[in-house]
Amino acid sequence: MWESIGTLLHGDPVDTAEVKRLRDLVLFEGKDLKKSLIRFFCLLILSSGIATYGLLGNSVAAVIGAMIIAPLMLPIMGLAFGVSIGDRHAIKTSLLVSLGGIVAAIGVGFILTLPISSFIHPENINEIMVRTSPSLLDLLAALVTGFAGAFAMSRHDVSDTLPGVAIAISLVPPLANTGVLLATNNFDLAMGSLLLFITNYLAILLTGAALYGIMGFPKVALLKQSLSAKRKGIAIALVMILLITVPLGYTSYQSFVNNNLKVDVYADANSWLNGSGYAVASVDTDILDDTVIVVIAGNGKLPPIEELDQLVEGKLYGRTVVVEVINSTVYTLDDG
Repeated sequence: MWESIGTLLHGDPVDTAEVKRLRDLVLFEGKDLKKSLIRFFCLLILSSGIATYGLLGNSVAAVIGAMIIAPLMLPIMGLAFGVSIGDRHAIKTSLLVSLGGIVAAIGVGFILTLPISSFIHPENINEIMVRTSPSLLDLLAALVTGFAGAFAMSRHDVSDTLPGVAIAISLVPPLANTGVLLATNNFDLAMGSLLLFITNYLAILLTGAALYGIMGFPKVALLKQSLSAKRKGIAIALVMILLITVPLGYTSYQSFVNNNLKVDVYADANSWLNGSGYAVASVDTDILDDTVIVVIAGNGKLPPIEELDQLVEGKLYGRTVVVEVINSTVYTLDDG
């Protein structure tokens, strides 16, 4: 059954020529090793620079551009291929190249941000903040994208989909984001961004290795001790994914709580302002200050602030509500 599924996915039965083609595509080895490494790190440094300035400038277009030219998926797919066929040399070289790329991307983000770090306020930049709280949904998306990447690379007739895969799986931006946040002394946020990258990295490794196995590459490669190396590689990836589900589950829970909190506070604030000359403009949470910010706009006399205090009592999960009146006073409430 698996053979027929593998042939269906690949299009044709996998042969030695196809194994060689994929090795040449995803592995760093052979006589052109030096050229391949130079090309890889040049593209990585350039993409990291684009990602860094795109993040700092809150530019979605620049971040997407960095994703397209980022070459980091290549050694990760090489690692997945090495694990699937049980090639220890391929596993070692792909792992070293990918680790070198990780360090380089974080370093570029850090170095480019450091001279202007005193002028940067990450909490006000959406492109930075959205990459600091990965959830279980990010893991699920990464698992599917890992399948897409392995599928696109194993079939030369769909290789034109690789830019789309590169955009779908966020690799260099979270690493550049980590460097930016380290340079601005936001260590907790930096760890969140690094967690997003690790999530994507492990998901690509696991699903990529699985798909290459289903397609039949290990059977054709016929490497000695391949089964042992393959089992160890997949086991390590599975354990790591299970471990990261704990912080991902926590951030998913926090996101769920924050969304429900914003809905509740929005409804309570509207009830509080009913009949007055004010309306709720927005409700948001600040994870750094552990506050819920309610922005209201209007004219006239505000209803007694104590009424809002009574409405939100016991619903804040220990947070503080800050009411900001546009062009007027700022009130602060503590959870009763």
